Amino acid sequence: MRAKNSRLVKRIIDLTIGLLYPKQCMSCGKVLLKIEKEIGFCRQCSKKVQLVGANSCMCCGKPIEDSSDEYCQQCNNSNHYFLQNKAVFIYEGPLKLSMYKFKYSNRRCFAEHYAKYAFKKYGKWIAENNIEAIVPVPMYNKKKKVRGYNQAEVFAKALSQLTGIPVADKIVRREKETVAMKELKGGKRKKNLLKAFKLAENIVQFRKVLIVDDIYTTGTTMDEMAKTLKTGGISEVYGLCICIGKG
Repeated sequence: MRAKNSRLVKRIIDLTIGLLYPKQCMSCGKVLLKIEKEIGFCRQCSKKVQLVGANSCMCCGKPIEDSSDEYCQQCNNSNHYFLQNKAVFIYEGPLKLSMYKFKYSNRRCFAEHYAKYAFKKYGKWIAENNIEAIVPVPMYNKKKKVRGYNQAEVFAKALSQLTGIPVADKIVRREKETVAMKELKGGKRKKNLLKAFKLAENIVQFRKVLIVDDIYTTGTTMDEMAKTLKTGGISEVYGLCICIGKG
């Protein structure tokens, strides 16, 4: 009887929350229909959402126009400290506004949807690589206090719930406040992140880790993170981002 009453109370609470705070499209903010709630986007926005397809770079995960190519031009001309990076969405259209809300408007609830997409698309890949820990790209402490959260960490925890892989969010810390990468180009990106990360604790218990971040642009952040982790004895570093640019 108690269990039945408990379920009834939970249902009433859920219905009340649903009426007071209806789920909205992660991009345009339109109230979602019941059929749309599972995907997180309204019908109009979902038509414009682009998932990363099969024609993508074997290393960084960026889309490639020529299906006969295995690597993008950047990866053909440079080496990375990470073995492979994957991304869920193309950073265009509805995802630009969705990511902005996730990062700057306290829409931490979006992480659950992003993680579901990521797990559906790359859950098998994660398992095959025997990932032992999920490492979110850290945010400078002062910046995190102002924002109230680190979006990469929130995404990492949502992904951890689905994969069962623990989040190691304290093994690397951000040593300095860096300029937003979107404001920099070329060599200035690398200089901006030089010695930005530092190992915060012993990580010899891990051999294979997955770095997670919100957006992959040139890979500079991912590389610097991977480089830092490898100095601590990590043998294999992989990456997974919510979005990735085309260029």
